Amino acid sequence: MKYLLLFCSFFFFPNTTIAQSRLTWQQLADVSIKKMEDKENFMTYNQADFGEELLPLDSTDVYISGYLIPIDAMGLTYALSRNPNASCFFCGGAGPETVILLRVKPENYKRYATDTRMTFTGRIRMNKNDKNSFIYVLQDAEEY
Repeated sequence: MKYLLLFCSFFFFPNTTIAQSRLTWQQLADVSIKKMEDKENFMTYNQADFGEELLPLDSTDVYISGYLIPIDAMGLTYALSRNPNASCFFCGGAGPETVILLRVKPENYKRYATDTRMTFTGRIRMNKNDKNSFIYVLQDAEEY
């Protein structure tokens, strides 16, 4: 009876697991950044040129570990950083390739303490055109 139940669970129930790749900060460093000027809006922004080995990962499911850094004063938006807050991109200690904007699924949202080391999973998006966002965005992010 035990074997029949085991067989049925594999045969009749769909497999809901999603293959995810481990993403490393070394992989994300395969990018060159060019400072661009938006004269109409009086601002500069980073335009990314992603490496050939990195491009195939765009829009794939991945997981990555890093330090959580709040982006707004209310603690509603977070970045995942290669480095702790004291030496992160926002403090001038690292480049834009060392942070990922987390777009957490609404049902999984909660507040996190700054510099908490965590692993998140989601779909990585490489931002080539949106000058108001990070060069990396983790869509549908959730704790791994």
